[in-house]
Amino acid sequence: MKTTDFRFQLESPRLTGRRQVKTICPQCQRKRCFVRYVDTQNQCRYVHDSVGRCDHEQSCGYHYRPSEYFRDNPWMQEPTNTRTISHPAPPSPPPLIPLPMALVQENRSQNSTFWRWFSTDCAQKLQLTEETIKRVYDDYLIGATPQCDVIFWQIDEKQHVRSGQIMRYNTLGKRQPYQNWMHSCLQKQGKLTEKFILHQCFFGQHLLSTRPYDQVCLVESQKTALIMAALYPEQLWLATCGSHGLTAEKAVCLKGRRVTIFPDSGCLKEWQAIMSQTKGINYFIDGKMEEYPPNTDLADVLLEEP
Repeated sequence: MKTTDFRFQLESPRLTGRRQVKTICPQCQRKRCFVRYVDTQNQCRYVHDSVGRCDHEQSCGYHYRPSEYFRDNPWMQEPTNTRTISHPAPPSPPPLIPLPMALVQENRSQNSTFWRWFSTDCAQKLQLTEETIKRVYDDYLIGATPQCDVIFWQIDEKQHVRSGQIMRYNTLGKRQPYQNWMHSCLQKQGKLTEKFILHQCFFGQHLLSTRPYDQVCLVESQKTALIMAALYPEQLWLATCGSHGLTAEKAVCLKGRRVTIFPDSGCLKEWQAIMSQTKGINYFIDGKMEEYPPNTDLADVLLEEP
């Protein structure tokens, strides 16, 4: 174990003097099961939202250590002591290497469990026409794997394909623990270098260039963005792809746009703090979800209404 692993510890009340906060696991996406590492020599701040351990050791097994994080992100300076010392400027982050757009087109498909739910039960519940459902699916370039899992592509406004998030849903439209990424699949197949680094963007971000004057609405999940895009096509709906998917860096693409933000219940303060770090975005944060139980979003409310 590296010396730095002793400095960085899993968050606990004994260590930090505060309540332990468990979040969504980056791998299995289950809620309140992920414990993050803190820096014991820097006011017990989190190393990164992806650095931690999932409670579900058998079914998930996700455990991303600080030493592994600094190894995978060499431009992020690993501190050596508590004193302020001078260091040369860290190297720039590695350049973005997009995946080929042909990969998106090759995997365009309605052969997923998600599509079957979206085009039947969801459409009937919300009184959506077949034409509307198909238009939304085409706009967001939704794909599917041979295993009938849905592919939600992350493509930026310059049409650069960042990667595709593979997610599994059951016949009731509920997300299941399994998820993967297209770039990870390509790496395992030997079709993509192991040095490839994922640079995430918003789901639906590619539509910013084709709809330059539309109001933007930002939600957490891809499923919610698709449902809202079908119900309210006058607005452009994007998704952060996770409760911790909103960052000031990713929000740069919204500069100059009118944006309404809908955090899931329990995320309002965190998203307010992140947006306060941005500049040039005319945004409004809607806190109506705070009236509902934790982790409730717009789609949950709409689908549960009688």
